[in-house]
This record gives sequence, structure tokens and C-alpha cells, in this order.
Amino acid sequence: MTTAPESSAAAGAAVARQAIRVFFVADVCVYRELLVDVLASESEIEVAGSTPADIAGMAIGMTEPAVVLVDASANAGVERVRAVAAAAPAAKIVAVGIPDNEALLLELVEAGVAGYVTAEQTLGELVEVIGAAAHGELHCSPRVAAALAERVAALKAGAAPDGHDRGLTRRQREIAALIVQGLSNKQIASRLSIEQATVKNHVHNILSKLGVSHREEVVSFVRTPLVMLLSAVAAGSFLGL
Repeated sequence: MTTAPESSAAAGAAVARQAIRVFFVADVCVYRELLVDVLASESEIEVAGSTPADIAGMAIGMTEPAVVLVDASANAGVERVRAVAAAAPAAKIVAVGIPDNEALLLELVEAGVAGYVTAEQTLGELVEVIGAAAHGELHCSPRVAAALAERVAALKAGAAPDGHDRGLTRRQREIAALIVQGLSNKQIASRLSIEQATVKNHVHNILSKLGVSHREEVVSFVRTPLVMLLSAVAAGSFLGL
């Protein structure tokens, strides 16, 4: 029989296993230390570390966080997000301290963020955004959701926001986005209600147009944060605030 202390220890271990590893990138030391101390008190968060932006790449690579918080309040916020996205492609990036500006938000999405917290939002909301980002969801206002929906419509109409479509058709871009999400040909066929042989033919043409040999290499061409996020918006996996 499990004793009460053992049961409590097991419950604590389960919580620890579920904790989200978070890394914080900010140049102001006091800001870093204060936020890290506060986040460390949250049971669902495990603070992996913090560092200034200029050495963030190496530190993030060593700690392998699930979510990277990036202080994007300064003018260099977008460039900082791009650098972190390049250094930690597997991590979800949350921009912190940004103004509630639609144009800037979309620019940050294009740069690599999977979530954001404005300068007016609370610590509780930050924790919610971290959890949502870790699970592939986006907390955003109805206004931002509408702007993202417009980008989705543009993609479906055949527009290429980043100018790197390499001649892909609308259907090929749609399939390329699903490839990046990790779907197999069979899953893509089911998602789009088309034959698996048709998907296979599209994949062959996508690889040919992009000049690559394997479907994994498609990521380097189409896995822009905007395309991925738009795919999520189109699938309904965002949470309006």
C-alpha cells in the first residue's frame, strides 16, 4: 500500500515531469532576475535559464527549453526574435513586453513568435500564453485573429507573403504546409479529402520545384513562422482573447 508521503512524492514528481521548460532572453539584468524568480514559483513552469540576447543562441542550445521568452520591447525586438528562432528551431518563442500594435504583432509572427504578451498584460496571462504556446495554441485578440485570417485568405487565393513560393501552386503550398506539420501522405490525403496517389504526385512536384530530395528539406523553404501559424489559424487552433 502506498503511504501518504509516498503518494505526495509521486504527485510532485508527476507535476515536475509536466512542467514546461522556459528560458528568458533579455538584456536588462534586473528584469531577467525578477521575472525568472517569479516564474520559478509557478508549479507548471521549470526555468531553464536566462541570458542577454548576444549569447542567447549558445545558452538555449545547451538547456533545450520548450519555450523561449524574448524581451521584444526594444526596437531590435524583431531581429532578436529572428536570431532566437534560428538558434532554437524546436522551441516555441513568446515575445514579451510588446506594444499592442497590429503591424508589429504580425511582423513578430513572421519573425518566429508562437505567442506574445503585451506590456499591459499580467503575469497570470503570461503563464497562460506560455502554456498555450507549448501546446501549439495561440492566444490573440479578435483583431489580431482577423488579421491572421486575412493572411490565410491571401495564401488560399494564391498569394505568397514571403516571396519564396518557388512556383508552387496553391494546392502545393497547402500540402507543403502540412508536410512541415509532420503529416504523412496518408494523413494529408485524409485531411484534404483527396487520393493518396494525388498527394504523392504533389509531393514529388514540390520537391522538384524546390530543388530538394527529401520531404524533410521542405521545412527550410516553407517553415516560416507565418505559414505555420496561418496553418494553425486555418485549422482553428488559436484562442481569441
